[in-house]
Amino acid sequence: MSEAFSKIFWGYVLVLFEIHFFVMDILPEPVGYYLIFSGITMLLNDFPIGSKAKNMALALIFISIPTVFVQQNAGADQLGQIPFLTGWPLYMTVLGILKLILVFYIFQLIMAIVKEHGDFALIDRSTKTFYTYIIVMVLTLIVHSFSINFSTEQFQVVTIISLVVGFIMEIVFLVLLRKIRKVDCEG
Repeated sequence: MSEAFSKIFWGYVLVLFEIHFFVMDILPEPVGYYLIFSGITMLLNDFPIGSKAKNMALALIFISIPTVFVQQNAGADQLGQIPFLTGWPLYMTVLGILKLILVFYIFQLIMAIVKEHGDFALIDRSTKTFYTYIIVMVLTLIVHSFSINFSTEQFQVVTIISLVVGFIMEIVFLVLLRKIRKVDCEG
């Protein structure tokens, strides 16, 4: 189980961070989703609840290929110069929703593992992290949907707050993945 969660952890790190060198992302998301896919696949014999997460990770391997070549946080002025990317904001929104669904399924897998392990503190921590993560990320998606109606100053404030809070939740999720990786060693 340790090796499986190490793959999921490092895959999620690749998905979370984006470093472009000239045209290409040197931490490609498809590779991250492949690591998540292979980590979840290692757990399927003992935890078949992970099959939905495995299928979602497999789909995201292919869906996320364009992110290797185009910066995800490209501004409208950059995208306006590239006519074939007019649907990029919609693509990024869909990718964000699919990533949230993947994390939801990974949380289902985590909950099954910690319940079998029987560590009540870890069960409580996983449950609280799950609810907090999902609520914060859904609210962030909703706020971004309505952000077009904000003034420039309001938009900047909301964007900065949602980026910081979202990043904190991503780090909390990574810390939980690290903790779950150690469950096998302790038990």
